[in-house]
Amino acid sequence: MSWFSNIISSGVDKVVGATMEGLDSLFTSDDERNKAKIILEKQMQDFKLKMVENSNEFEKEITKRWESDNEHTVTRLVRPVSYSAVLILFGAVVIADGNVGAFHVNSSYIPVLETLLTTMTIAYFGGRTFEKHTRIKKGK
Repeated sequence: MSWFSNIISSGVDKVVGATMEGLDSLFTSDDERNKAKIILEKQMQDFKLKMVENSNEFEKEITKRWESDNEHTVTRLVRPVSYSAVLILFGAVVIADGNVGAFHVNSSYIPVLETLLTTMTIAYFGGRTFEKHTRIKKGK
C-alpha cells in the first residue's frame, strides 16, 4: 500500500470513529449500535480495499511508463547528457575562477552548484546501478 493510501485509510478510521460517537446518541439499543458499527466497518474495509487496488493499478501504470521510456534513445540520453552538462559547467567555473581576469563566482551560486553536482552524480550512478540490478533479476 502506498503512503497516500495509508494517509487516506488512517483518515477513514478517524471518520468512522467520530461518526460512531455522533451516532451513539441516536441509537436506542445496543443492537442498533452494533449493526451500524458493522455496516460502517464493512464500508471502511471496502474503501481500504479499493484504495489498495487503485494504488496497485497506479504502480503498474508507472512501471509501464518507465519501461516504455527506457526503450527510446532520447530518454536514455537525458541522464548522461544532463550529467555531462553539469560537469562541464562545474569544470568551467573551476577553471575560470581566478584564471580569467577577476572572475569570481557569487557565493550564492556555490551551494546550488554543489547540490546539482552531488544530486546528478548520485542519480546517475545510483539509477544506472538500480537498472542493471533490475535487468539482471529479470534475466535480460
